[in-house]
Amino acid sequence: MKFNPSSITKDHVLKGVKAIEKENQDLIPSTRWNVIVDGKPYPPKEVMRYARYEFDGSYDWPRGGGWPTNDFLEKMGFQLIDKSSPYDPLTELIKTYKKHIKENGINDEIYKWRLLGKYGGRPNTEVKDFKHEIHSIEFANLIYYKGIDVMRHIVNEREERYREQFKILFDEDLPLQERLETFTNNTLKIYRELITEERFSHHHDERTMSTLLTFHNPTKYTFYKNSFYQKLCKLLKVKARPKLKKYTHYLELVDGFIEDYVRPDNELIALIEQLLPEDGFKDENHLILAQDILYTTLDKELGITRAYWRIGTKDDTTSYWSQMHKQNQVSIGWAEIGDLDEKDIKSKKDILQLLNDEGFYNENKKNVASRKAGEIYNFYENINIGDVVLAQDGFDILGIGLVDDDYNYNGGEDFPHTRSVRWKTTNVNFKNEQGNLTTVYKITDLNTIHNVERILANPTNETDNSKSHESESALNTILYGPPGTGKTYHTINNALEICGVKTEGLPRKEVKKLYKELVETGQIVFTTFHQSTAYEDFIEGIKPLEPEKEGDHIIYKVVDGTFKTLAVKANTPSQRSFDDSYNKFIESLSSDPEAILELKTPTGKTFGISLNKNENLNLHTGKTQIKQGTLTKENLLKELNGEKKFIGWEGYFKGVLGHLESKYGYKRNISIDRKNYVLIIDEINRGNVSAIFGELITLIEEDKRLGKDEALTATLPYSKDPFGVPPNLYIIGTMNTADRSVEALDTALRRRFSFVEMPPEPEKIKEGKGLEDIVEVNLPKLLTTINNRIEKLLDKDHMIGHSYFMGLNTVEELKLVFHNKVLPLLQEYFFGDYGKIGLVLGEGFFESTEGNDKDIFAPFNDYDSNGLMQRNVYHLKNLSKMDDLDFIKAVKNVFKQNG
Repeated sequence: MKFNPSSITKDHVLKGVKAIEKENQDLIPSTRWNVIVDGKPYPPKEVMRYARYEFDGSYDWPRGGGWPTNDFLEKMGFQLIDKSSPYDPLTELIKTYKKHIKENGINDEIYKWRLLGKYGGRPNTEVKDFKHEIHSIEFANLIYYKGIDVMRHIVNEREERYREQFKILFDEDLPLQERLETFTNNTLKIYRELITEERFSHHHDERTMSTLLTFHNPTKYTFYKNSFYQKLCKLLKVKARPKLKKYTHYLELVDGFIEDYVRPDNELIALIEQLLPEDGFKDENHLILAQDILYTTLDKELGITRAYWRIGTKDDTTSYWSQMHKQNQVSIGWAEIGDLDEKDIKSKKDILQLLNDEGFYNENKKNVASRKAGEIYNFYENINIGDVVLAQDGFDILGIGLVDDDYNYNGGEDFPHTRSVRWKTTNVNFKNEQGNLTTVYKITDLNTIHNVERILANPTNETDNSKSHESESALNTILYGPPGTGKTYHTINNALEICGVKTEGLPRKEVKKLYKELVETGQIVFTTFHQSTAYEDFIEGIKPLEPEKEGDHIIYKVVDGTFKTLAVKANTPSQRSFDDSYNKFIESLSSDPEAILELKTPTGKTFGISLNKNENLNLHTGKTQIKQGTLTKENLLKELNGEKKFIGWEGYFKGVLGHLESKYGYKRNISIDRKNYVLIIDEINRGNVSAIFGELITLIEEDKRLGKDEALTATLPYSKDPFGVPPNLYIIGTMNTADRSVEALDTALRRRFSFVEMPPEPEKIKEGKGLEDIVEVNLPKLLTTINNRIEKLLDKDHMIGHSYFMGLNTVEELKLVFHNKVLPLLQEYFFGDYGKIGLVLGEGFFESTEGNDKDIFAPFNDYDSNGLMQRNVYHLKNLSKMDDLDFIKAVKNVFKQNG
């Protein structure tokens, strides 16, 4: 079969270049042109010869050299340079970065400038409450999440000693190198007092220290990661420094990079200034910009095809997939060899030596040891940020994700060597057989790679925890269960997690404090539904305004309700920025109404714009600039907010928006506030949900949210405003099933919410000190016994929650639980039928009045009341008057059964 050159893919080219490097080949130089691959120049024809070999084993490249080959490589996205012009790798980085931000902006990384704008100058070592100071700063992913946990642990236990270390780190009178070494060594000593096992890392490494220094003084320091530092050294052909000397060396390289390349580039500076948010750090020294250039071009490897890796998820007996998925990471075992960042790892041989030292694999398994050392080395050194990982159990692919951080070691876990991952999908409909029975394996099978890329282009259930801090939680959730099962408790935690605040390991007091702070800033809003809650309270309604002074007429005004107010805040376009720039644009066009302004789409297609009498934009296309239609201001906003897809016209809209950015100061990047917002609706089932949400009940569906392919908007009845629900507004409802069962809910509500059951969990009950010894009653068993009987008499929706029994210390506290919670609930459940209450609790909680012969009833014709006088009458005992021994006896009596 005749060879078709178009069969060669970019992947073949990259594999060919790696073969050239691996084999250290002497290549036939080109006469004029070189192609740049992974930052290095190569002869184009030689590259295609090796690419052909990767395709079918032949080194023949029939197109020869010159423009046919160059054109072929350029179409793949590779850069061709004239050998007569000197090639400067840092200049090329800047070019690549500028092209990237022109096309994509800096939305993925803008959070860095925003965090420094909010927290710059902190941690402040002079504050009274240093513990709160550390807990209240949001470091996002700039410090590995385990490192943040360790920081909070240390400050909770050793606040003042920890404060002193920060003072040393921030002391500009001391050499930076001395500060780094002192800080990491001293914090390790403090941590070892709390956690003695050496396998647990204190995570106060150069990355963490660089982040703390940058937050405290962003005019002098910038963020650091080992991954792009190593690549920068390789690019500049300088030797990387050893541990604890890397950051100081990195800052030296960054200073030179800024002075020689960043600061003189006026186009770059102007581009960034247009994109930076108003609430962001101003970065006049360009330190954060320099870091972003290096991270974006070197770590993300713009223009470089990513690698694909199979990562196993289980050992011989245990699957770790659930943990990997929940913690957004892939991980491998071999905990005994320790933190590889603490070792001097230069090659696979160093890993093999560690395995041998720890007694892995005997003399008869040298081949196995060598193979496993290679897998561990690949995980540590060769997996790059941006690579694709397939988490697998055998042939089955459990999840596909993108690597987004360096290697990290989580001491104390069975699978401690980790790589942070943004999971893109867990719904995979094909298998991968390549690399079976291995833990780490580089996938080269083209069919598998094509299938992966197809899924990544259209993930079926994206769970991307990217820099915008989007949450894995469902957009609309209802927590339901009987009273006392922790619905409110979990609602607070869920809301904080959605807002990007980690709650794991924090004291409850601290969690509630963080929750209160977000409520005060309006990022979390709490409301309760009841029978009289109406559309006018929740969406919008006409409300009377109080007259300013006596005698004035009452004025009626359309007032936004709880939901609309929060939705508008979550979706707030920078209307002022858009309006200002659009008005300037219109004013410019109005100076010559007959003129046609020539613009270009992002792909370079030319089109024309003129002004019509309604101050909207006429669209002209073609060589003769024929009028094709109108681009209204309203539709420009819809395109901007993703409310509508203008098929075939997207380029024209984007061309106009780009013109507003470049010429009239419009800042697209602040058009949408990407923070997540949460609306908590307590007792959601007590309101008439269909009436309260009205026509918006459809708009809260995930695929109907603004920016989605099926996005919908509605015209509100009072204000006549178009309204849509943004994708960053989460709704959490709580529902007490004792009030109303899930099955009885409105179908409209049930279809649009994910329901999470919160059943009683007796096993979570932990008695306080001494209670079990005094009462000699197993509280989890007590609650289980009561709930089994309630379920038999009624149903599971009317059980009693475990939270009432948590942390009890005294008999008096247990007595109050029965008096204030258990007995009132049972009376409500059984409508005062003391017989059934007695079947649940037994006789110990009752007192009875025995029947007698005296007839207390009034005479009524010939009705005989004598038999009624013999009935016993039961009353619940007043627990406040019961002594402790009688109460304990009554509690123990609950366990007695018939038969």
